[in-house]
Amino acid sequence: MKYWIVVIALGLVTSSCLKKIEGVDTLNTNIFDKEYAGDCWFYIDDAYSYYNDFGFPRVMIKAVLPEENAPGLQSYLIYITCRVNNQQEVLFNSYLNTSGDYTFFYDAAPETSNEYCLEAGIYLQDEDTTINRFTLCTQP
Repeated sequence: MKYWIVVIALGLVTSSCLKKIEGVDTLNTNIFDKEYAGDCWFYIDDAYSYYNDFGFPRVMIKAVLPEENAPGLQSYLIYITCRVNNQQEVLFNSYLNTSGDYTFFYDAAPETSNEYCLEAGIYLQDEDTTINRFTLCTQP
């Protein structure tokens, strides 16, 4: 008899611990979450044409992950993969700046269309994968 009472008591205790917590399904606003369902987490701050040290034309695109899109993120360094149009994908180390934002730059080859679409994603180093890719376009 005591055995059944213990089993029933354990069943009640564990079932109450396993109840679904309200709001868990909507906790997908962290950019490091594979199930992220928010808007684009970065913006393009600037794009300009210039000539490099060898006299070749280039286009620099400056993008920012603002502090409000990464609330509670305390890491001084995050990894971001970027690509412009169909150019080579590059892995960046982006450091936390004094304003609490993360800034990253892509040095692109000139395009005939003069439209530069920056695709950026959060790189998860421990899984060697990129998640939450978004694309924004601009002109220098």
